[in-house]
Amino acid sequence: MKSLWKRALVTGTAGIALVGGVGLATASPAAAAEGNVLQCNTWIADNVAYGNCYNPGTQLHAFSVRAICGWSPDAYSNWVYVTPGTSSSIGKGCGPLSTGVGGVAIEYGG
Repeated sequence: MKSLWKRALVTGTAGIALVGGVGLATASPAAAAEGNVLQCNTWIADNVAYGNCYNPGTQLHAFSVRAICGWSPDAYSNWVYVTPGTSSSIGKGCGPLSTGVGGVAIEYGG
């Protein structure tokens, strides 16, 4: 029984190391070092979804605003790139057949 327990422990450790190795191989060094550090605020004004993000990090980061629309598909803004130490804002409204902006979401990446 002791031998079985030790074998399971060693196999489990090897499995964890393998899974961790796969994740490290696919992640870029820049993303692993800093991650997404944008600090964002969202609001709705005059039926437009707005997002403002500040980048306190040391690398360029991007974001987009998604306007969550009523009876029409959600609307997405263009990607905005925020350099270190600065902030950027962007807004997006819904289509003409929508019941209006019901919410705002920030998409990271780009």
